[in-house]
Amino acid sequence: MAVYDTRGGGNVHIDVALSNISMGYPNLDFVGDVLFPTVRVRKQSDKYYTFGREGWVVEPGSDVRAPGTEANEIPGITVSLNPYFAVEHALQIPVTDEERENADSPMSPDRDGTELVTSKLLLARELAIKTKVTTVANYPVANSTTLVGTAQWSDYTGTSKPILNAHTARDAIHAQLFVRPNVTVIPYQVMSKLEDHPDFIERIKYSMVGVVTEELIARIMGLSRVIVPGVGYNSARMGQTESIGYLWGKDVVFAYVPPRPGLKTPAFGYEFVWVYPGGQVQVAERWREQKRKSDVIRVSRRYDLRFIAVDNTGDSLAGYLIKNAIA
Repeated sequence: MAVYDTRGGGNVHIDVALSNISMGYPNLDFVGDVLFPTVRVRKQSDKYYTFGREGWVVEPGSDVRAPGTEANEIPGITVSLNPYFAVEHALQIPVTDEERENADSPMSPDRDGTELVTSKLLLARELAIKTKVTTVANYPVANSTTLVGTAQWSDYTGTSKPILNAHTARDAIHAQLFVRPNVTVIPYQVMSKLEDHPDFIERIKYSMVGVVTEELIARIMGLSRVIVPGVGYNSARMGQTESIGYLWGKDVVFAYVPPRPGLKTPAFGYEFVWVYPGGQVQVAERWREQKRKSDVIRVSRRYDLRFIAVDNTGDSLAGYLIKNAIA
């Protein structure tokens, strides 16, 4: 690895310190890492295992072995014919000499620039994940529903049934995978309505807690974890009038996410990341551009987002989507 020359040699250098800043960038409202755990890969493109159902095929008597004979041999798990391809996503920012000279600490402009670029890079990834998992066409008919009118959870008249809807989602996934979903994404706007919904108030009114929390909602729904993203974004293009809103909107997603990602482990989805030298999933590079009197910092990540447990048309079996959960 080259040593960065601050005198302006023009060399591109993976900066370990800035890479650590980028990887350590906190945003607790991002959901991507939970729904699409990272699987590190050594090749930009390759095949991955899909969720095959061979293990459920029962052939009575086929496992009987007579003395001196070989055991019957079974086929292995199905391999997807659609390979992943980890596209590089990168953004960069200049850090000018003037900015550095005016800063109280020489590291601050580099840190600020790295965090800004990282934030925008991960925000775009989060939006890609949100779009993927909230598209009805990505699910079988039995694994999605759209709520309208009094069926929406913002209606407290007694017609809306969020707990029943959650159990329907649970059963739909279980019927396909024979495992329960363990994660649900309930956006901030939706959660703010659920906290006062009579369905939940009725369930806890005799408990000592007396307040509907995310943990209680998860327990009542039969889930291990409820995630409440509240991240906002500007959906307008540069130069247009700002359009600020919640990135995750009003759709709710249920999913089965395994405790540990693996190439042969069924899951809602994986992020296949083509690692950089040293096994890093995300790097910050820095180089000098003397003509601009600036250092340039670039943050990069190479990934592909894929549903894993799918049917023969590519629709997700490990997820369930509720569109327009509230009005």
